[in-house]
Amino acid sequence: MSTHQIRDGSRILQFEGTLISHSTSWRRGSSRWVEFSLYRTASGSYVLSRTGLSLLFHDPSCEVVDRNSLKVSPSAALERDAQPCVECTPNRQQPEICAETPRCWAHVSETPEGVIEALQRHDDYGSRYLTRVAQRLLEQAGTVDLALDAVYRVEHIA
Repeated sequence: MSTHQIRDGSRILQFEGTLISHSTSWRRGSSRWVEFSLYRTASGSYVLSRTGLSLLFHDPSCEVVDRNSLKVSPSAALERDAQPCVECTPNRQQPEICAETPRCWAHVSETPEGVIEALQRHDDYGSRYLTRVAQRLLEQAGTVDLALDAVYRVEHIA
C-alpha cells in the first residue's frame, strides 16, 4: 500500500491504498483520450479516477476556448506533440494560443455497485452501457477484486 493523490477538478483526494486497475482509450494518432484508474483504499473503499487528456490547442477566438474556460498562454509553451484544432486552425508561430488541459474527475464508493454505476453512461434513449475503456478497467480489476468481479459479471435486475 502507498499514498496516492488524485485530482477531482480543483480538489485533491489523498488516501492510502492500492492501484488495482488502469485503462486508457489512447491509440496511435489520438488527439483526445480518457484514462481511468481504480484504487482500493486501506479501509476498503474504491476510488475511481477519470482524466480526459488532449494534445489540441486553439486560437484564443475559438468557441472551444470559452466553452471549456481555457487559459491563454504563449505559443512557446506548447508541447512538441501539440496539435492544432481543425476548426480554428491556429498557428504555432502566433504569439498566444489556448492549449487544452487535463480534465480530472474522481468518485469514491463504498461498494462495487457504486463503481459500476459511476462508470455507466446513458444513451439518448436512456439505455445504460459501459464504454470499452470502462469494460477493460473492470475486466482487469476483476482479476484482483473478486467482489467487484462478481458484481460486474452478474447484474441483478429487479
